[in-house]
Amino acid sequence: MKKRGILLLILISTVFIGGIVGKLLWKPDPIELLTHGLEELTQATSFRYTMIQHQMVEGKDRILNEIVGEKDGENTRISGEIVGTDVEMILTVEGLYMKDPFSKRWIRYPSVPAAHEVFLAELNPLASLQFKEYGEVVLQGQEKLDDSKTWVIKFNPTIQNQAMESGWTEFSYIVFVGKKDQLIHRVVIEAKRKTDNQMMSLTMNFKDYGEKINISVPIQ
Repeated sequence: MKKRGILLLILISTVFIGGIVGKLLWKPDPIELLTHGLEELTQATSFRYTMIQHQMVEGKDRILNEIVGEKDGENTRISGEIVGTDVEMILTVEGLYMKDPFSKRWIRYPSVPAAHEVFLAELNPLASLQFKEYGEVVLQGQEKLDDSKTWVIKFNPTIQNQAMESGWTEFSYIVFVGKKDQLIHRVVIEAKRKTDNQMMSLTMNFKDYGEKINISVPIQ
């Protein structure tokens, strides 16, 4: 009886340890993980994000753009600094509102002027996540971002963004997807400028998926 008990204990321990080892060694399919993360982001009713763009200029790393954004349905609020200029704007179904950096007064455009369309597209994080093809998608490992454990995915896609394609080439993407929530927490994009091969990097962070965000029309 004792031998049977010992054998049963060994069997249970082996199965238990095997389950733990299997869980530790298990890795998700990177394409499925990436596709799911992109779908969740594009379909999210609301989220907050940051965008920081670095660019090499005469051999020095400079921050070109640094913005904070919030999206709630069709409404978006953006603030930060773009090429050394303070920017604050709100885009709603009622029009585009931009704060004049000098007078601090809000200027309302009932519809988005053509001159602003490309500018707004560059500030839309989802515009940088449109792809014709992923190319080879590789699961590079795991990394902890703040308090979240993430899977790290790397790929060199063919992008579907005319503004980015016209000025940049050799795109490389690193995407951090939460292990627990399977949501995209960070995207790092690197590319070369076509005119002089100078490097550009764009880091985008996402959080507060589905949270209640109040974006209202500014008081004139």
